[in-house]
Amino acid sequence: CPFSHFLSHGLKLREREIFRLDAPNIGELFHTALKEIGEEVRRRNLSWAKLTQEQINILVKESVENIAPRLMNDIFMSSNRYRYLLRKLERVIFRATKVLSEQAKASGFSPVGMEVSFGPKGDLPPVRFRLKNGMKMELAGRIDRIDKAENEQGVFLRVIDYKSGQRDLNLGEVYYGIALQMLTYLDILMRYSEKLIGEKALPAGVLYFHIHNPMIKTKKLLTEDEIEEEIFKRFKMKGLVLSDPEVVKLMDTSLQSGESKIITAGLKRDGQLTARSKVATEQDFSILRDYVQNTFEKTGNAIAEGAVDIAPYKMKDRTPCQFCPFKSVCRFDSTLKENNYRILPTIDQKEALEKVKEALNK
Repeated sequence: CPFSHFLSHGLKLREREIFRLDAPNIGELFHTALKEIGEEVRRRNLSWAKLTQEQINILVKESVENIAPRLMNDIFMSSNRYRYLLRKLERVIFRATKVLSEQAKASGFSPVGMEVSFGPKGDLPPVRFRLKNGMKMELAGRIDRIDKAENEQGVFLRVIDYKSGQRDLNLGEVYYGIALQMLTYLDILMRYSEKLIGEKALPAGVLYFHIHNPMIKTKKLLTEDEIEEEIFKRFKMKGLVLSDPEVVKLMDTSLQSGESKIITAGLKRDGQLTARSKVATEQDFSILRDYVQNTFEKTGNAIAEGAVDIAPYKMKDRTPCQFCPFKSVCRFDSTLKENNYRILPTIDQKEALEKVKEALNK
């Protein structure tokens, strides 16, 4: 919504800080903990694939004890309730770290960067645009994790984004310009791979890792190993990967045929990708990156021209107004004839990709 952006970045309005723990604070705890654990694994010269349960336990406890006092004025130590909540969140981080270690045992990819920033003062340069009025626009951000793998075809890089909620890459949302984050990260990696790893790289994919501690519901008695296997399946990373069976095998070296337990892709008995695999060709990734760049430039020009309309979107029953902190300022009311949502019809992945190609060819 242009008006939301204007209030946040133009007038720089901020919500009054309240001494409470909410979703962004919990997300910050998860992200910072996994970053520090990753840095400790590298500093101590450990291997993600060879971490023992005891090592994971120590790494998690150390990171949580280090981070907790820095969050929201030491809120976790303010009451027994918050101390109990911290222990629950610690178990979530332990479970996520344990699964990351298990995934590493069956993967040819390994982390080469955690919380890698890009921008004017970042680890990597920003992406720069010159707008119609001569103004410059720069993209800045931070990538949770970058993984690298290599085979005869070359070096591959993939983006892993940690989420405290379930998430998937919807190309319809990319087409409408409301889900640009992951493909922007991939674009950054492809642009600056030589600066990051010293050589040109190919795109392997973009994946979401859901940080949670799932409960398993079952009607039959399961062994401990069967429970662990069911939990592991709940951590399958969703997103979009390169439509190359060899790259899929690099992401899940245990995969012979059938669907992978690690990513949303699978192999038939003849070695080809299954129909359910969420994949894109190298050319598709290139097209999507170009489209995302065009969307940023178009948005930048609109901002520079002073677009501040109250114009939230609506896709099915979802609208950003649900989580917008500025509802009391804009007073958007869909019952008023002058207040209208931008209705975005849902489209499937294939149709969205075709629309992206059409838009680039105009």
